[in-house]
Amino acid sequence: MKLFLSWSGARSGRMAETLKQWLPDVIQAIDPWVSTQDIAKGVRGSREIATELSGTNFGIICVTPENQASPWVNFEAGALSKQIEESYVVPFLIDMKISDLTGPLSQFQATIGDSEKDVRKLLFDINSTLGSLGVSSDRLERSFRRSWPEFEKIIHEISAARPPESTAEVEERSESDILEEILLLVRQQEHRLADIERGSRSIPPKYSRQTPSDRRSREETYIVRELLEHGHRVRELLWGGDNVGITIDCDDVGLSSVLLQGPVEEIAKYLGRSVVVEDKSGQVIVRTGPAIP
Repeated sequence: MKLFLSWSGARSGRMAETLKQWLPDVIQAIDPWVSTQDIAKGVRGSREIATELSGTNFGIICVTPENQASPWVNFEAGALSKQIEESYVVPFLIDMKISDLTGPLSQFQATIGDSEKDVRKLLFDINSTLGSLGVSSDRLERSFRRSWPEFEKIIHEISAARPPESTAEVEERSESDILEEILLLVRQQEHRLADIERGSRSIPPKYSRQTPSDRRSREETYIVRELLEHGHRVRELLWGGDNVGITIDCDDVGLSSVLLQGPVEEIAKYLGRSVVVEDKSGQVIVRTGPAIP
């Protein structure tokens, strides 16, 4: 079974390489894949990654406090969730608690890396997807117990190797930030339920019977959801004529312009408007041409 390991940064990369070596020792049918180039430099082979994603059955995202906002990590998480079931996409937390997880990654069921209970459950979940290729529960339990002490030692070493710029404690999330994220998740769920009620996800919400205010609300929810799935939080939406302006949080304009070009074009097509995406300083990240109805 193909298993995709996503990472960004030194600690996350070491964890991905450790999982790549360790997982097949416990469950022989697993074939992990991890890129060997530094994700933060933006020089990964997109064609190679796309090929691996297309054949992936399970995805593990190695998450640390310093990389959970990484556009690449969130992009790959979104790509994985579109390729396979969400239950088969697992953030693997290093030096973090589940409550520390924010943004798009928080929609997935995470595994705490130094929790023996959590990692055991992850292995049994992976094994259950293998069907006849999986190992027996007794054999898996014995193999896990033998290998866990060494794996746990490595986890603790990686957790302790915090980069100089990171703090000893993860910054506590504000109440307003938590409430905002809950609202976004609720809106996403409402959108999914509406799709199910219409009988097909292929029918765009704008074609359903609704008032102008309902339509605008759905359009805004769609924009927020699409950009959040690609690792970017929407801060402001400005509607005017045949255009819509979107302000997002962005740390790297060059990288974001590459990652968001396709999604923003889809947003423009869905809205029937031209779209301009900017960062908080007003710098244009992506601009689409006149919309084609």
